[in-house]
This record gives sequence, C-alpha cells and structure tokens, in this order.
Amino acid sequence: MTVSIILDNYNYADFLPQAVESVLSQTYSNFELIIVDDGSTDGSGQTIEEYARKDARIKPIFKENGGQASAFNVGVVEAKGDIVCFLDSDDCFAPNKLEEIVAVHLSGYDYVFTDHQAVDTNGDNMDDNIKRYKCDGHNLFLVYYLSKYPGNVTSTISIAKKLADIIFPLSDEDDWKIQADDAIVFQAGMMSRAFFLDKKLTNYRVHSNNGHYGKKRNSDYNYELLKKRNRLKKTALDKMNLPILFLMNSYNLLAEVNTHRFFSLELAKFYLLTIWFETGFSFFAKIKSSYLIIKRIK
Repeated sequence: MTVSIILDNYNYADFLPQAVESVLSQTYSNFELIIVDDGSTDGSGQTIEEYARKDARIKPIFKENGGQASAFNVGVVEAKGDIVCFLDSDDCFAPNKLEEIVAVHLSGYDYVFTDHQAVDTNGDNMDDNIKRYKCDGHNLFLVYYLSKYPGNVTSTISIAKKLADIIFPLSDEDDWKIQADDAIVFQAGMMSRAFFLDKKLTNYRVHSNNGHYGKKRNSDYNYELLKKRNRLKKTALDKMNLPILFLMNSYNLLAEVNTHRFFSLELAKFYLLTIWFETGFSFFAKIKSSYLIIKRIK
C-alpha cells in the first residue's frame, strides 16, 4: 500500500526540517510526501524546494494563504496513495508510524488514529492529561447525538483514500482555518469504523502559536464551535445519503454497538445516555436496548 502524507505548513520554517526528516526516516518507505505551503513568508519555501530536489517522493505545492482546511483540500486532490495521513509541520512522526498504521488499515479499517506524545518547543516530553477516546467500531450515534470525538490531533489521523474522497473537499474553509482536524474526525467518525491505535506514534508540539490544544475557551468560542460541528454532522449525513430516520431506530443503534470488539463500561454509559436522553425511541425500545447493552459490558 502506498501512503500519501499531507504536510501542511505556514511559517514554521524552524520546525519544518524535523517534520520532513521524520517522514524520510520511516521504516516503511512506500510513501509520497505532499508538502502544501500555505503562503509562508518566513523562507519555508526554500527549505521545501531543497528537499524536493533531493527526494522524488516529495511533491511541493505552493498556494496563497487560506488556512489549514484549504491546504488539506489541495493536498488530497494530489494524493495518489491508498492511505492518506496528515502531518502538521511543527509535529513529527515516530520512525515506525507508517509501518504501524498500514498494518491496521490492512486489517480492514478505513479510519485509524494513534496516541501522541506532547512535546515542548525543544522537543522535550511534556505531561499530557488529555483523555483519549479509545474505540474500535462505528460511532455514528455517539458522534451525532453526544458529539463524541473519535479521534485525536491532526498528525495522528489516517484515512483510506476512498474515504478521503468522500470527506474532501472540506466545505466552509473559513470555519476551519485552524483546528481542521475536527472536520476530518467528525465526518470519518460518522462514516466509518474507527480504530484507536494505542501507541504514541506522533510527537505533538505544544507552543504559543499552535492554536487550541489543551486550552480553555470562553463560552462564545465554544458556542461557535458547537455550531460548526453541528454543520459537519449534517454534511456527513448528506454525503452518506442517510436519512435522519436512521438515527431514530433502536435496531440501528444496537447494530452499531455490536461493531465494537471491546465494549467497556465507559462506552456502555455513552450509549445509555444516548438512548435515554437523546433519541426518540419508545419506552419499550429504550428498556430492551439498555438491557442488551448492559449484557455486552466486559
């Protein structure tokens, strides 16, 4: 399988070489590296061109500044691989990242995300108390009703090209100039079976310029984010040609539950919340569904 890595960059000339080198040093060599420079003004372009001259697997793309979603849209169009993964230019891959995710994709998953290690500007490990959403199955009901987030930061995400061709191009590019991983995670989480690979295969750099990770936001920001995420849900349903009535059927919810190989108490709680407080299931359907879910807890 060929992997297309889309590396988006905007004015991260100081970090860019480390990101590129982390790809070139992969144990899995069947890849193409698409570097999308989003109108940088810090000399990043020269670095990108130098790498492209040295390695034919690198494809440079230079565009006017439009934000992260626009960079992803351009990159996916150019991607020729079977798998598409993403790398922000201030992050790095572990040497075995591609080898590990390819193995999972080959086992039948179209959407895979890994754990990450938070690092500081110098690359030193940082404490990280962000809770991971561990899953191995479909999550349509949980994403739609509870806005559960079956994913992680951009540089941990990989999706099959056939899934990328459905998700992309991302609409509302202005909504996702930053934090465009939401636009991928919410749609991929609704459209396909997700697998969390519990290995720290990405170094995620935390610094003053990288947006939103672990930061508290005010109520206005959270409200706007909620509206954007709700638009994503509607977009995903439209792309799947899935009527809202599908989400009002308890048998469909139970079918989703059965896709999870490892069904934890936490996951059961999410589904019970969905059944009792979010859906319009009949009382009998709620009782029956709850009983069957509780039986599945391991």
